[in-house]
Amino acid sequence: MESDKRDWQVIYQELAELIGEENTLKIFRDFRGSTVSFPMRLMRHEALLSRVQNDYLAGASIHELSAHYQLAERTVRKYIHK
Repeated sequence: MESDKRDWQVIYQELAELIGEENTLKIFRDFRGSTVSFPMRLMRHEALLSRVQNDYLAGASIHELSAHYQLAERTVRKYIHK
């Protein structure tokens, strides 16, 4: 697929700016026609829960955990009491 990147759909142009043309072409070949939805969080819920609990036991405050993991303090409290 030897075409000028300026001829690509906008989403592929934006991806190419982020990850490079070669990686964009790989994504295009593997996922074209698919609908992809990216979760708001990178980590799985179970992993996040475990990390919050471990960090709390290691001495981190609820406020620190809230800021670090971008969670509401109420959510952090709920996680540490599970």
